[in-house]
Amino acid sequence: MNPSINPVIGITSSIVNHNNIKSVNLHERFIRSVIQAGGIPVIIPTGTKDMPEVWVSICDGIILSSGEDVDPNSYRANPDPRIQKTNEKRDKTEIGLVEHALKQKKPILATCRGATMLNVALGGTVVQDIESNKANAINHYQQAARPEPTHEVQIEGDSWLYEILNTPMLRVNSMHHQAIDEIASDLRIAAVAPDGIIEAVEGTGKYTKLLLGVQWHPEEMAREDPTMQKLFQTFVGECINTVQ
Repeated sequence: MNPSINPVIGITSSIVNHNNIKSVNLHERFIRSVIQAGGIPVIIPTGTKDMPEVWVSICDGIILSSGEDVDPNSYRANPDPRIQKTNEKRDKTEIGLVEHALKQKKPILATCRGATMLNVALGGTVVQDIESNKANAINHYQQAARPEPTHEVQIEGDSWLYEILNTPMLRVNSMHHQAIDEIASDLRIAAVAPDGIIEAVEGTGKYTKLLLGVQWHPEEMAREDPTMQKLFQTFVGECINTVQ
């Protein structure tokens, strides 16, 4: 691996208690998928207000990873009775990362929580609990093994996501109870679930091919499904442009 041509990919993380010690946590499959795509992964912890600008400056692209619910205060809403664990400090870090990545024209890939966080960072809102707020909702929090697909998504034919995957339909895994509600003006819908829940978004206008968010976990499926790894390949390929 030649660091002069392999882009540095910053990946956000959660805080968990490990043996009663607060620890930085990131699923290892994110690391594996980035390395397989030719990137050099760097784990980004929750930080102070001035840190996102520095992190973005040393990275060629940012992945907003999965984790806690998005704090309702981050999109000026009150908490739903079914809201789960939140971390407002993480929200602030990721909002800062999005802001500076856009200023520096560096690509962002967002998965699961990351997709809703991307939308919030750009001014959108969140469905705080799908089951209690969406009539006729399908199950979006599967009991199957994490890499197994459990429902379909319909991909918009004129989307960048369709260009990447070259298919109008995809079966995905699903481990979320929140989703995008009001979509930010700089994003467009790229895929939806059978119940209408937004499953993927992407940048529009000057952010075309700069922003991509999917509500599923491609990192969990990528080892067995080349289609999912292609998302990471495409993202890292876009990041290479910031290296050259």
